[in-house]
Amino acid sequence: MAFTRTSTGLQNQHLFHGVDFIVFVEGGQSYTKVQIDNGKFTEGSIDCIFWSKIFEKYKPSSKFKFKAIGSKTAVLQVADDILNNNLTTVYAAMDQEFDTVLNKIYKHDRILYTFGYSWENDVWNENVIKKIVDASSAGNIEINEVIEPFQKFIKEFKFSTYCDGYEFSNNRSFFPRPSNHLKLVDCDLSSPPFMKKDEVNNLVVIKAIVKSRVYSFGSRKKIDCHRYLYGHLLGDLAKLLLKHLLRVKHGISGLGDEIIRRMAITYFLEFIPANIDAYYREIIK
Repeated sequence: MAFTRTSTGLQNQHLFHGVDFIVFVEGGQSYTKVQIDNGKFTEGSIDCIFWSKIFEKYKPSSKFKFKAIGSKTAVLQVADDILNNNLTTVYAAMDQEFDTVLNKIYKHDRILYTFGYSWENDVWNENVIKKIVDASSAGNIEINEVIEPFQKFIKEFKFSTYCDGYEFSNNRSFFPRPSNHLKLVDCDLSSPPFMKKDEVNNLVVIKAIVKSRVYSFGSRKKIDCHRYLYGHLLGDLAKLLLKHLLRVKHGISGLGDEIIRRMAITYFLEFIPANIDAYYREIIK
């Protein structure tokens, strides 16, 4: 297909910024495709920070400009341009959600997805939580103090993650979005966060979930909870556990969520699991 006028504009945006590639990501203000083609974007969203770390590690010889353009739908519109117009100076990078599970992945070197549901799933693990607690307290907690509660809430939300994947396969979602998911969690910082079973069971009833069907779907699709748990929920669970440990072990409170998120992205490449490291080495080209 021949270049369209707007796609030619996307192809040439890197020249204006003096870089090799433009990377369009989620986050920030939402823009229409016409606005995106005309150069509108948000600077420095959390997604920009995450993807900049990824490209810095896995493609260090090139220069990039990261542009947050809002929703995944907007990023997919850029992905369509890449596919249809053979754009060579543009990347589209986005949350995977359940796209791999549901075989919805765009297969192209310039169209990238997180390994897990979102960047939170790739970033958060027990070692990152320990690192932030130690760095924020000038202390040193034992890793087992993180592993046990972290793995416990991952296990607790396994069936809910199966439900979410099943609902996604029918263009719905199980977890309340965008910001009501914490009603499913006990957030009292005197103890590690844990799932409120009654709230989850209420959702199962409200959404008419057939448990046998969902268990079969989750098992057949090999849905791993850490990888596919709704990213905002996983991130909030990690932050709650971190705040709990700071409070009970060191008497520290008041560390803001945005600071915690940025610290996690700063540290996670020190502790990136081998399978996630291999994934990004494979897709960044």
